[in-house]
Amino acid sequence: MTLVCTTHGGFPEHQVTWRTHNRTLERHEAVTKTTQDPGTGTYNISSRVNVTEGQNITCSIYNPILNETQSNFIVIPASKEENHLLKWILAAVCPLVVLLTAVVLCVKYPNLRKSWRKMIHCCPEPEPENTAQEPEIAELNPQQ
Repeated sequence: MTLVCTTHGGFPEHQVTWRTHNRTLERHEAVTKTTQDPGTGTYNISSRVNVTEGQNITCSIYNPILNETQSNFIVIPASKEENHLLKWILAAVCPLVVLLTAVVLCVKYPNLRKSWRKMIHCCPEPEPENTAQEPEIAELNPQQ
């Protein structure tokens, strides 16, 4: 990402500095272009720097005659891709931790597995009652 800091109509020529992470950027880290208006003699300055996301940076313009500095503080938020990456990492790590915990418990306490099975299958299901009735057989005796 490129940031641009500009000043127009200043006299004398102002000085532009960039600061990030408690250090002043070197001149070669910024591309600064200065033009002077021939009619008024004032200066226009444009300074560009390339920055990464998740960075805080300050552009300062210093007027040596007035001994004044004007600064703009810029916060560049972290990209959404970084947030997605963190979510994917957590989504992969959490199941692995659960799986490893289960493996360690099974290896360290082999009898625990048997007791779990007993607890799960502790109560056998009752056999279903025979609710079907046997048909009654009646003898038909023809009357003579």
